[in-house]
Amino acid sequence: MQVSKLSRAEVLGMVAGLVLVVAVLFLPWYSLADIDGAPRHGDEFICGSGEYSCTGFSTFPILRWLLLAAAAAPFILAWIVVRGNKLSWPPGELTMVVGFTAFVLIAYNGILDLPGSGPAEVGVSKDWGYWVALLAAAGIAAAGIGRSMEEQPGGAGARKAPGSV
Repeated sequence: MQVSKLSRAEVLGMVAGLVLVVAVLFLPWYSLADIDGAPRHGDEFICGSGEYSCTGFSTFPILRWLLLAAAAAPFILAWIVVRGNKLSWPPGELTMVVGFTAFVLIAYNGILDLPGSGPAEVGVSKDWGYWVALLAAAGIAAAGIGRSMEEQPGGAGARKAPGSV
């Protein structure tokens, strides 16, 4: 194992993965307006009874696990690079796809489909943790792009498009 094989792309990806974990678990993603001073109660309230700020982990029962798995992708890439494993695809491509997928899932749940339904969706706004998670997912994708564009060992250079000479 040679840690010196890690490039800036892998280090960026691991930092972005750690930031994504922190953003999902601890940072506030959504804030709720206190409408008419009436406390919100019941199952339809996305942050819990009487809570006006919630994290991504507490808001999304399935997406939380997908995002935590996406945060592991740069560490898996670094492990593959350090061990020198041979793959049937260029290292970094899967990390890039995972990063883009996490980015799209986060963007969808903050732009197109805010959490809650019906009256629970009123007064929901994005908090700063949402934007940090979105940037972290973009960082994971950028790390995958950076690694897949690096020169391959043996002087083969970057991959060419199919059908090109």
